[in-house]
Amino acid sequence: MAKQTNKAGAKNSADNSRPTPVQPASWMIKPMGHADVDEATIDRLVTEAEEGIPEEKLRRRGRPSIGPEASSTFSVRLPDDLAALVDERAAIDGVSRGETMRRALIEYLTR
Repeated sequence: MAKQTNKAGAKNSADNSRPTPVQPASWMIKPMGHADVDEATIDRLVTEAEEGIPEEKLRRRGRPSIGPEASSTFSVRLPDDLAALVDERAAIDGVSRGETMRRALIEYLTR
């Protein structure tokens, strides 16, 4: 049988089209280290877990809140010309697109 070469340059027999697995070089393999944990550390971690995380250490994730109350997210489709007007007004006022739409809704709904 004739020998063929695959894309990686490994030689295969003609009836076997699968490439030969390539072993990583020894410098690519990094041993996983472990830290010695003493009983005092274990006790401290258990106590912290049982007491819970203090509220001041909790970090809020996501977008910043726009106010002290809960808010909802709405998705709307706007024609391109209306979206362009929103963007123009946002640039004039130096605020975000969302803030411009909030202001417009407040003005319209509270008159």
